[in-house]
Amino acid sequence: MLINACSNDEVKYDTAVVKDFQIQLNGEPWSLNTGISTKPIFIYKNDGEFFANYSSHYRFALDNGAYKFIATDIPEQMVPSPVNLNDLIIPQAVNADQPVKISAAMPYVSPFKDTLTMNILTRSGILRLKAMDKTADPAYTYIKTIVKVKRNGYKVADETFVQQDMEVSRTKKTTTGGINYTDDFILFQTDEAANKVSIRIQFLKDNMEVVSTKEISGSFPILANGVTQINLNLNDPDTPVIQNYVATVNGEAYTAKKINQKQ
Repeated sequence: MLINACSNDEVKYDTAVVKDFQIQLNGEPWSLNTGISTKPIFIYKNDGEFFANYSSHYRFALDNGAYKFIATDIPEQMVPSPVNLNDLIIPQAVNADQPVKISAAMPYVSPFKDTLTMNILTRSGILRLKAMDKTADPAYTYIKTIVKVKRNGYKVADETFVQQDMEVSRTKKTTTGGINYTDDFILFQTDEAANKVSIRIQFLKDNMEVVSTKEISGSFPILANGVTQINLNLNDPDTPVIQNYVATVNGEAYTAKKINQKQ
């Protein structure tokens, strides 16, 4: 059998190796721990068609061409199924219990010589309610908090939010008549004042009969990767609208009057 060797010049490859990339989380270097099999990198063709999902532990080869890369540290939650990038919309979780953390769609063209940086950004923040009551109210045993939001989805392809009203809610049992009640709601960042969230609270018996409903006056900003905390009294009598509270937005405190002046 005669085997003819081919020179490197005669062998043509239509692939290139992606080897120089960095992943950040909110601007800080991020990497997978050794041994973890999570695949944080998603690759799409230039027209948005899903192409591949890779680990960040290794270099990998792609056919020559133009691609778009995204990265997330929670891939199963952010990209649960392979869809066209233009159709990839991350919904606001109805229970307000899922952070949204994903990079922009970064263009990358063969031969992949430049460094590709994928910065995973937190697109959500926390709304925290904390009761400051000293006196219990035995009339109710459950607290249902309903938060009205103006954004119900995040479109990855162009980093925009889907503007549509939506209510998220959670019901929590209390054995202390509201004393020490606290709860966190994970919501999309609001950015503009028109997107601030509003809150009402229902107080229920064991049979889920509503005893009373109270609104919290004003509306509140949600900062990306931040915390908006509202310290309030649930049990003040004759207060269908709660106006006596202190809201702290990323460490800066506002009374109800001051935060309403910022609307």
